[in-house]
Amino acid sequence: MNNEKRKIIVISIDGMAAFYLRDPQVKMPVLRKIMETGASAEAMVSIAPTATWAIHTSMVTGVYPRKHGVLGNWVIDRPAGRVGEHFGDLTWNKEESVGVPTIYDMAKARGWKTAAICWPKTRQAIALDWCIPEFYQQELFESYSTQEWWMELKNAGFPVDKYGAWSCEHENAPMQDWLTTEIAKHLLTNHNPDLLLMHYLMPDTYQHVYGISTSEVYWALEYIDERIGDLIETLKSTGKWDNTDLFIVSDHGFVNTTRTFYPNVLFKQKGWFEQSTPLIGKVAAVSNGGIGYVYVLEDQAEERTRLMDEVRELLHSTPGIARIFEPQQYAELGLPAEGEMADHCPDFIFEAELDCFIHFDHTGEEVLQEGGKFYGMHGYLPQHEQMKAIFAATGKSIQPSVKLGEIQLVDLAPTLMRLIGGELPDTDGRALDEIWKAGVADGRNP
Repeated sequence: MNNEKRKIIVISIDGMAAFYLRDPQVKMPVLRKIMETGASAEAMVSIAPTATWAIHTSMVTGVYPRKHGVLGNWVIDRPAGRVGEHFGDLTWNKEESVGVPTIYDMAKARGWKTAAICWPKTRQAIALDWCIPEFYQQELFESYSTQEWWMELKNAGFPVDKYGAWSCEHENAPMQDWLTTEIAKHLLTNHNPDLLLMHYLMPDTYQHVYGISTSEVYWALEYIDERIGDLIETLKSTGKWDNTDLFIVSDHGFVNTTRTFYPNVLFKQKGWFEQSTPLIGKVAAVSNGGIGYVYVLEDQAEERTRLMDEVRELLHSTPGIARIFEPQQYAELGLPAEGEMADHCPDFIFEAELDCFIHFDHTGEEVLQEGGKFYGMHGYLPQHEQMKAIFAATGKSIQPSVKLGEIQLVDLAPTLMRLIGGELPDTDGRALDEIWKAGVADGRNP
């Protein structure tokens, strides 16, 4: 491409399923206008598991977890003997956990100014000039947000001291997304980044709390639509809109859940799970919503083989489990093949039935319980219609009224690289070249 920089803004609406686009109760006039006048997909197939931290890493790398290394929100870190939490960027920073280049790494190398607000897996990302990662503790916001910019926001009166509380308190979820929008407007007006990544959380939060297709969720989607409209108005009023390409996507859909499955209670009943110190037991599991990762922690080869057989048989005979995958099948899920990422890769992966949420608690006595902590959940295999996400784009480079069929989430990063210039190495997706105005995909001005 030529060296002219087009401003790129990517907005991720957490938890907005493609099925909401067919629901007349979902107003969202800003998004619907973008989809009518710009480019849009019928649906976007996410990745396995449909968990936020893994998905947002695939969004910016164009590869499945097998290549980028973020296998879910939670894994077991075998060498450290701990549960590793990608969730909340708690355990690892970006540079030590994302094994391939991102679009913002590539943009920065080309001299672009880069920014991210509440985008997962950005803690201590060296290629971001302005960054507020997605956290759930105020002390992490204070410690790892770009310090000079954080102080600028404080001095300008932005209530950034509330980010931690507003990210955890469900009733205050609108305030977090409002704050993200206001900070983005300030950033665009005063610093003018070339690439901006933004992440809205409230639709995900409200579906966990209230379930899908509820009045609360309809309101949340309309509220986010208003925030997007507000951001566009700022771009127009500052003269930046005509040089902007805006992409609006989501990470996954949702289902309603009525049951909770506790695999560690199951393993406890077999004498394999050690309650006081779980990771010195023989078998343990972590939850990624609708998908569970099971780790056999026995090192002695003969005993491990015997235990693997017993765990396999137990999983196959346990109600609430829809399907089971073994390492030789992981590659078809986009997860590490046998022998790859042995430190974090599970020995078995299972998907719960679609009305069932997997919880890694081990203190109770029931393995399968009616009801549970959440009314809605994600994490299941991405091919389920309920898990499919959205894609829409509009702007300087996008030709009008392009209707795509079903696309893949890993197509997003290669598509964005058409505007940034160059290519990401060894991507799993393809550039959506059918969306461009004449000349964009082959390097000429639109």
